[in-house]
Amino acid sequence: MKPKAITFDFWGTLFTEGQAFMEKVMPARYEILLDALSEAGHPAEEAEVREAYRQAALAFEEAWKAGEHMSVYDRVARIFALLGAPHDPGLIALTARRLEETSLLADLEALPGVAVLKDLAKKYPLALVSDTGVTPGRLIREHLKRRGLDVFQAYSFSDETGFVKPKPEAFLTALSALGVAPEEALHVGDLPQTDIKGAFGAGYPWAVQYVGLREVNGEVKPTAKVKDHRELLPLLT
Repeated sequence: MKPKAITFDFWGTLFTEGQAFMEKVMPARYEILLDALSEAGHPAEEAEVREAYRQAALAFEEAWKAGEHMSVYDRVARIFALLGAPHDPGLIALTARRLEETSLLADLEALPGVAVLKDLAKKYPLALVSDTGVTPGRLIREHLKRRGLDVFQAYSFSDETGFVKPKPEAFLTALSALGVAPEEALHVGDLPQTDIKGAFGAGYPWAVQYVGLREVNGEVKPTAKVKDHRELLPLLT
């Protein structure tokens, strides 16, 4: 494989939330929602908030599978509606922002070989092509800075572009910013349905599946599979 640029997925490919993240972040998110509901004049029990949060997460998942991005604002609005709280756009927007910021309460867990990005960045233009949930692109950038891995020249986040993988636009947005044609690019991601199918659909000749966290099977087969990002180096020679 001799690409002129490499694009990467983020979640499940470079980083994962991990247990420590969940232990610190999730309680903070529930607390923010409890406070917001009280401010809305509609206090709720934590068990109710947890269930509404779960229902909203399921709605997000369904939207994502349908190729649509569901914003954190829409997620909070759904939680308010499920709990019978009044629709207050200002309070919902503020609550959404607070939920997003909880992402910075803990470090993400780096997946095997991620440090090789520094070496790859010396040889190739790199870009991120990532769908986002409660953690938006602006905070993913911050997590990368924290780890000294802000080595990407372009970003395509679904909360910023509105394009969800496997839509070609999600990939082409990043490649356009790099000034590289899809037939000159390689994509690395963990999900066959979004990363592998999406990259090939956008015109990439190569799509590598990262299986260091989990291995998901799909109908579209990758060019290669790696468990550690350092395994990319011999593939590129």
